[in-house]
Amino acid sequence: MDQEEIKAIFPGAKDIEQESRPISALSIKDFAADSSWKESDRSKSGQCLYSMRLPGETYAATQFWFRIEAVADPKLIVGYEDRLVSGANTNQGAQGADHCVITGTYEGSWNCRKGPLLFTVGGQSSVTFKGELAPAPFVWRDDVLPEFVRTIAAKIK
Repeated sequence: MDQEEIKAIFPGAKDIEQESRPISALSIKDFAADSSWKESDRSKSGQCLYSMRLPGETYAATQFWFRIEAVADPKLIVGYEDRLVSGANTNQGAQGADHCVITGTYEGSWNCRKGPLLFTVGGQSSVTFKGELAPAPFVWRDDVLPEFVRTIAAKIK
């Protein structure tokens, strides 16, 4: 995801910064052809964290993150998700992914799969969205995160 894509979702975003973070890359033993093989326990850049300042914020308090949970043949991803990912189906649908669930009800993140990729998107903001009296995590979860899911899903072939 680049700054232009973020600005398409948040036209007033400023001070956008991106940071790659490592993640655990443990083998999915039930699905591995050779469960004893592993090159490493970590991936250097399996998660990206974006911070930005939205109108009304005095500093870059808004954050969005994207994390790769698993990469495999699409049939294995479906089986892995069915067995190990829990959450509530979304009223908004999959937003371009093959399937998505919301993990956590209050400040939930979206756990989605598309083709060979299982990924999670989440984040938070201190801004008050139009029509709300205070920062509303449900607006972030239900209205903002689907935009990020749609943008990410469009890049997965």
